[in-house]
Amino acid sequence: MAHKLLDITPTPEVLVALTRTPISPLDALSELIDNAIDSFRAAEIAGKPSVVRHVVIEVPGSAAVDRGEGLIRVRDTGPGLSAEQIADAMRAGFTSKNHYDTLGLFGMGFNIATGKLGQITRVISARVGEQHALQVTLDLPKLIRDQAFEVQAETIERPPGLEHGTIVEVKGWWPHGDANHGFIKDVARMSKPTLRDRIGRRYATLLRGDAENPVKMTVNGEPCRGYEHCVWSPERYVERAGHGRIPARIAIDEELTRSRRCLKDGADFDGHDACPRCGGKDSREVAERIRGWVGIQRFDDASSFGIDLIRNGRAIRTEEKGAFFTYQDEVKGLSEREYPIDQQYGRIIGEVHLDHVPVDFQKQNFQTSTEEWQTAMKFLRGGSLLPSKWADGEKNTSPVSLLFQGYRKVRNFGRADMYMGKYDEAKGKAVRIPREVEREYLEKFRNKVDGYYDDAKWWELVETANEPPIEELPECEACGFQNIRGAESCGGCGAILIGTTCLSAECSQTIAKNADICPICGADQKPEISFPWTCTFCGGNNTPGLKQCASCGHLEGEPHPASPRALQAESDENTELSVTGLSIELCNGKATDALDVVVRNVHRPILTGPAQPAVPMVTDRSTGGITVYLHLGHSVFAAGLRPAYLVASEVAQYLYSLHQNLVGKPGHTMGTLTTQVLMQGWGDAVTENADTARQTIRALFASIVDRVIGIGQAGDFYAELSGEQQAAMANEMISSDVDLAELEHLKTGGYLKYCTPETLAAFFSRYPAVWFGGKVWSDPWPRADQLLPVAAEALQAELTTKYQRCLEDCASYLRYQQPERLIVIRARAAAEFLGDKLA
Repeated sequence: MAHKLLDITPTPEVLVALTRTPISPLDALSELIDNAIDSFRAAEIAGKPSVVRHVVIEVPGSAAVDRGEGLIRVRDTGPGLSAEQIADAMRAGFTSKNHYDTLGLFGMGFNIATGKLGQITRVISARVGEQHALQVTLDLPKLIRDQAFEVQAETIERPPGLEHGTIVEVKGWWPHGDANHGFIKDVARMSKPTLRDRIGRRYATLLRGDAENPVKMTVNGEPCRGYEHCVWSPERYVERAGHGRIPARIAIDEELTRSRRCLKDGADFDGHDACPRCGGKDSREVAERIRGWVGIQRFDDASSFGIDLIRNGRAIRTEEKGAFFTYQDEVKGLSEREYPIDQQYGRIIGEVHLDHVPVDFQKQNFQTSTEEWQTAMKFLRGGSLLPSKWADGEKNTSPVSLLFQGYRKVRNFGRADMYMGKYDEAKGKAVRIPREVEREYLEKFRNKVDGYYDDAKWWELVETANEPPIEELPECEACGFQNIRGAESCGGCGAILIGTTCLSAECSQTIAKNADICPICGADQKPEISFPWTCTFCGGNNTPGLKQCASCGHLEGEPHPASPRALQAESDENTELSVTGLSIELCNGKATDALDVVVRNVHRPILTGPAQPAVPMVTDRSTGGITVYLHLGHSVFAAGLRPAYLVASEVAQYLYSLHQNLVGKPGHTMGTLTTQVLMQGWGDAVTENADTARQTIRALFASIVDRVIGIGQAGDFYAELSGEQQAAMANEMISSDVDLAELEHLKTGGYLKYCTPETLAAFFSRYPAVWFGGKVWSDPWPRADQLLPVAAEALQAELTTKYQRCLEDCASYLRYQQPERLIVIRARAAAEFLGDKLA
């Protein structure tokens, strides 16, 4: 049989195709930073560590980019590269790096990052001891014109100041019409302080690392500072029954196992002489070692918590929550959030290094299906965090579980739950410190102020939370006697401490404030005064001529603000809550007379008296039926109480009083009557019914699908669907008997009709901005051109988190067959919120 060699060298268009890979501006820049850091690690492994480890980053401004000028430059002070090493770095798909010591795991990363930023990449490298430098230029448009995968390595004079190391420069921004046009603008538009902060977060442990020879990074000449967590010190602790003393910071340094791994693809030799996957023989013994810490943040927050997961000094996941705080029930196939569940704020944080666990090629996440990842998670968090799910005789003693058992709740301010508080004299107990105080302390922590950078000042607010302040004893200026607080005259010499002027014009002497009789002239200090009109609100008497009550300011002749007359004029009928001809069956088997219940929405708080808190409703029974005036802005409704419950309780009270002959008989109770009124008057509309909630959520997702189909990014998201998402979509298409000839048409957005709610939530997470401003949600999207970039970014993150959580709550609810009542309430609340926000 004849054989013929086929040339399958890819065309230069492959490099351009790689530049279409979705990647964020920070990820693109990080690829170049990763390679710089790898040069330091390579020198260290070779036994010749770099004396200075510095990564110099230069990013152009928006004005230069708009003119088509400027360049991205990343320079390191490593040992430099040979011509072969430069060529390998530029070769698509090549990697000579092993899977365990470096950040730049994939050869394609360099091509994707540089090609996404610009058309032309130049690499200049000088090695120690060599007089000249090497220069290689990768011009993508020229490669396509020449149809060749060839670049020239030139020997040039060493650039001034480059003793050794490598410089990567990218320029030639992509023109209008190209898919990557504008990508460089996203980089340039980012404020340089923000960029430095984000780099400081991503490479925090490297920047804070070796004190003798730390890695330094600068952006446009200003240093990046490693992010620091505001965590309690290891000496702080709480005590819990069954667990004993649980420190606020738990150090981790554990070697789980060792194995011999292939340096090329990471496969386990498992006793073989060669790699069972690729046949290679280059290997090394790899320790599956987990190190770092988990602990408790000094403050709690709705989103700023979670554990940073780091690989070789680069944070792959920051503030990771799902891996640690969500329980995966493999038997039922459900995901259930376990923390925070006692309140909406969390405070478990940490930095955990997983150098041995592989990551995806974009380094946005770890490969969670690998044995390395699953073993690490079992060590760090174990199974369920909730003791109610532990098997008999078992206890979860993993680091994250210990913190959860000790610090899951923040209810007892002070030492009990280790949270800052202050003593409230009116309540006679500790209460939470204001958020403003926390922000002030955090700012001082960031500025490394003594006592705030360490936790000494923070701890003072924990220890003193339950200590009543020392009562002040006012000292008499005349004799120095210390009097009890509130004393009007000195107990030592009789001098006036709290005084007023005698009402007698002839006397006008200073006397004790509450004296009934002036001790000097004997004048009555509280004379009887009669007023010709009485205030309908506060009952105060007023002198003739006053148009407003001197006590409360209520207008003369105006009805009481909580009277039916006043409420009728400032309200509208609520037709959804009003019921005509309501009748229920009493315990004696007889039906009540038909009753009309009219509910009216009041447009202001309902006040029953001065200095009295507003009430949620007032009932009028003088109309032959019942009229209920509701103020839906009252806090009880914001807290989740349904208005129909209050209306039903008023109707039940009326019926209970109306049928006095049944008082004392079984079944004639307020609870029974209220239940019957609710079911007869409003039915399923007020019950937390699992099926009705499910129907509501399905209708919500149907409405969302109608809107997202027209979003342009739907076509991009189609190419990003995971295998699991594609399989679920295919099954739904099959069950819906979709004509396969329509597949090409469906790719632009129609496919979303067959996706799971979880996939829709993932689409939102990937492209949140395009859902707002009337596309799906009516809320506008905060834009950087309207606000300062930092403020816009913060508002965008807050808005995305709020909607994402509601979408996930609704999506996960549909998997439950018999959800608990609180889960039904939460899902219904999320659905109501999202439904109200639909454009």
